[in-house]
Amino acid sequence: MPEKIEVVVLVKAAPVLTSDLEESMCVAGIRTDGEHHEWIRLHPVPFRDLGDDESFAKYQKVEVKVIPPQSDRRPESWRPIRGSIAPLERYSTANRWAPRRGLVSQLEERTMCELWTANRNGSGVGIPSLAVVRPIEPPRLLITERDAGQLEEWTRRADAASRTRSLFENPDESKVKLEVVPWRFRYQYRCSAESCNGHNQTIIDWEVVNLWRKVRDSVDWMVKMRQKFEEEMWINRDTVLFVGNQEQHPSSFLVLGVFWPPIGETQGVLDV
Repeated sequence: MPEKIEVVVLVKAAPVLTSDLEESMCVAGIRTDGEHHEWIRLHPVPFRDLGDDESFAKYQKVEVKVIPPQSDRRPESWRPIRGSIAPLERYSTANRWAPRRGLVSQLEERTMCELWTANRNGSGVGIPSLAVVRPIEPPRLLITERDAGQLEEWTRRADAASRTRSLFENPDESKVKLEVVPWRFRYQYRCSAESCNGHNQTIIDWEVVNLWRKVRDSVDWMVKMRQKFEEEMWINRDTVLFVGNQEQHPSSFLVLGVFWPPIGETQGVLDV
C-alpha cells in the first residue's frame, strides 16, 4: 500500500535518460513526518513532465505518496507514485540561512572514507547511502570531456526521446529535447578521516549543469565555473557536500549537492 510522507527536498540531480528512453531524476532530502528526521531518496521522478501544480524547488517541502522500490536495496530509497506530489512551504535563506541550517544540522556528518568502507560489500539495511560530508579544505573542480562513446549513446537517446510525447503536453507537439552536456564535472577533495588519500567524485547536481548553460558561450567559461564551485561556495562559508551512491555500484559515490551557508551564528526563530 502507498504511504503518504513529507519530504524537504535538498537534492535535485540533473535528469538522465535510461536505455528504454525513460527520463527521470533522483531527488533526495529529509523526511520530516516521522519521529526522527532522516534521509530519503525518491526515484524516479519525471521532473520535466510534472505539471505546474506538482513542480517543486530545492529546500521546499512536498507531500508525496511512495512505495518501496522493487530492486533497490539502499535503505533510504522509495518510489514516488506518479501524480501524487503536492508542493508545500519553502525554506528560505533568511537570517544567514537559519531555516535551512536548522534542517541540515539534524543530519549526521560522516567521512567519505567511512561511507566507502560501509558500502564496499553492497547496500542493505543499516548501511547509509546518503550523507553529509565535510571536506577538510575547498575541493578542486575538475572539468573533462565526456567519453565519445557515452556522448554518442546519450545523444542517440535524446534524439529518440524528443520524438515521444509527454503525458502532460499537447499531443500535437514533440517533447522538448533533453540537452546532452558534453562535459563531466567532478570534485577532488579529502575528507576528515585521518588516513584519507582523497576522493574524486562526479557532480550530478542540476545546478552545475545550469551554470554551465549560462556561461558556456564565454571564452573563460571554465574559469567562471571554478570561481563559483571552488571559491564562492567555500570562502567564508560553512560548506558541506551532500553525497549518495549508485544503486548498481554501492561503493561509488557522487556529489549530489553543495550546501554553502555563510559562516556565523544565526539569531531569532527559524521561520521558513
